[in-house]
Amino acid sequence: MDHTGKSEYPTGNPAYPTAQAGYPAQTPTGYTYSNQQQNVQQQPVQTVIVRQPQQAAPSDYLVFAIIVTAFCCLPLGIVGIIKASEAKNRFASGDYDGAEESSRSAKTWSIAGLVTGCITITISIILCTVVPIVVGAAATAAVGNFDNFGNYN
Repeated sequence: MDHTGKSEYPTGNPAYPTAQAGYPAQTPTGYTYSNQQQNVQQQPVQTVIVRQPQQAAPSDYLVFAIIVTAFCCLPLGIVGIIKASEAKNRFASGDYDGAEESSRSAKTWSIAGLVTGCITITISIILCTVVPIVVGAAATAAVGNFDNFGNYN
């Protein structure tokens, strides 16, 4: 209150609470307030949403990796499946470059498994057909030199 008994606390401004009974009204320190009405106009708030262009998900080669695991090379196929899953997860989290890298890795591991499996199957077929023929021919040649009584001719 000033010397006239009037409250110095501004009235009519909802930002300032009314003074409590028994306490003098105070103006916030460092602030000046004029009794003039100020016209405040709110400007419309403009929100800008920036969207990055949607990129297509890179191929994850999951089916290829599963086929390689089932029919060609189990260890390399499992690594291919893990990398394919990693590619999906990275793309879902927004890491497009990481998804591309995992996709290439899944393809590489799956191709390595396919090549390894094909080489292994080819060698197995050769061993399963050639070895019995050679052993059989050697056995026939050796048996041909014995008579019915086990004497060597």
